[in-house]
Amino acid sequence: MKLLISKPFNLIAFNIVWFGCVIGRNDLIWLCAPLILGYATLLVCQKEVKFNQIAFPVCIGISIDSILTALGIFQFEETMLLVPLWLVFLWIAFSTTLCHSLLFIGRNKLAVVTTGAIALPLNYTIGERLGAVVFDGSYVMTIIAMSVTWAICLPLLFYFAESPMVKENETI
Repeated sequence: MKLLISKPFNLIAFNIVWFGCVIGRNDLIWLCAPLILGYATLLVCQKEVKFNQIAFPVCIGISIDSILTALGIFQFEETMLLVPLWLVFLWIAFSTTLCHSLLFIGRNKLAVVTTGAIALPLNYTIGERLGAVVFDGSYVMTIIAMSVTWAICLPLLFYFAESPMVKENETI
């Protein structure tokens, strides 16, 4: 059990899930979704994270991706909703890392802004190269828009993941 809730396992599991969701998309959702939900539930039950520490960042991340999709910056071929189901589960998996394996980034303001400006757009770019998303406009402007968006929003995700308000007001 200690291995499953360890920070290295959390980071490795997220990266495996990232590839499963981005490469497999809806074809592997049947495998990824139960693994993600089971793992998030395990972390909550073992008191490594609280439900709200996952739920708040998930809602924010999905909202941001939905706005970028509604604005035409992103296009997903397999969805009639604003974001595909596999991306929702990817956000759940990512949210488990914010207050666990990636917490050290969130505690350093420069690191979190830099990570938001560089690493998150890089992830979307890799996803675009793998066919998971289409950038529906100028490639350079899309990268700039994502860099600015995530330089501002990633610190918010970490804030909500670690906020005493979120940690103390448990809904489940």
